[in-house]
Amino acid sequence: MKSIHLKRVYPSTLLQGGWRAVLPLVLVSLLTLATSCSDDDDTTEVPTLTGKITSYDEFGAALLDVKEADMTKAGFTLGDLISLTIEGKEIVMPYYDGFYGRNGEFMCVAYPTYPSICFTSNNSGVPQELTGLEGHTVIIKLKEKGACLDVQQALSMKYTYDRNDYPITDEEFANARMVTAGSIASGTLYRSSSPFTNYINRAYYVSEYLEREKVRTVLNLADTEEKMLSYDMPPYSRTLWEGGNVILCPLKADPTAADYNNRLIEALKELPSRPAPYVVHCMEGKDRTGYVCALLEGLCGATYEEIVADYLITYENYFRITLEKDPNVCYAFVSLRLNTCLMHYAGISDEAQLPNVDFAKAFAKYLLSHGMNQQQLDTLIQVLTVPDM
Repeated sequence: MKSIHLKRVYPSTLLQGGWRAVLPLVLVSLLTLATSCSDDDDTTEVPTLTGKITSYDEFGAALLDVKEADMTKAGFTLGDLISLTIEGKEIVMPYYDGFYGRNGEFMCVAYPTYPSICFTSNNSGVPQELTGLEGHTVIIKLKEKGACLDVQQALSMKYTYDRNDYPITDEEFANARMVTAGSIASGTLYRSSSPFTNYINRAYYVSEYLEREKVRTVLNLADTEEKMLSYDMPPYSRTLWEGGNVILCPLKADPTAADYNNRLIEALKELPSRPAPYVVHCMEGKDRTGYVCALLEGLCGATYEEIVADYLITYENYFRITLEKDPNVCYAFVSLRLNTCLMHYAGISDEAQLPNVDFAKAFAKYLLSHGMNQQQLDTLIQVLTVPDM
């Protein structure tokens, strides 16, 4: 585990809410969600596009019959602030090519693997009043050109599926590693990208790594049983699956959602009854995996610095960025994603207080308040912190 000296690399302004200085345009998005901007010059032709809602995906995003090429042709570019009007209701949101906002923030997304653009409330899907509107008209209008461009540029980095593009170890390419923050025992807990589906061309590297490390139990945060039955798995991964050594706990990347809490707590209750070592994974081993590992790390006494350090290794593995070389990008990832999760687990609303939180105490309270009893909590901590003899 790399050591990061928090006070040295994190400016005090960031810890006092200084992410606003790094990402001021995030505030523009948040403040304009509930308000409409007026056009000062009615004679200026404002980019406008009309489409329809075609369907909703499994995460609750509303897909439109509009593609990124249509948006470009109409005069929109990624990083613009736009409005979507549905059923007479106007919602102002950023236009990105990824899900770059905080949980619950509206955004319009031209996600690379989606067939068309969608709009959603990040990680929670559109609210109930905007569901069931297939076939309804949506009017897209430019509000402010490039208002969210800084966020788009910081968070839109792409990784490739080609092993030859990464002059790093196979484990790093697979985003697979041991977790040792806090008092977690060496060789007990691991994290990785998916060892089951080779969609991002990393499953075979993960599977080989897990076999070398003699991992015996998998906490799978991505897949349903139906998905698992459809995969052409690497050999060791198939052995784990067919041996009944996989706990299926498919989650959205929204720790504040009730189903997230309920499913995760049930899976963590089950984990101690399975043999160690354990591995936690989703598709990339990035967000859902990062959130669950952060919970386990904090529960076992990890500091904020340790949790951040482990979280950012993933971004070095995929995007070759580091806190030392790319601080603003790392601040964006930590503030918009990890910190939101940690604040939820810790039950606090002030981001600046995170470095001072006693995570072991706060996260234990979170687990106990969401359905875990004291004995189950003690057993979970024990299997993570006491080496399996």
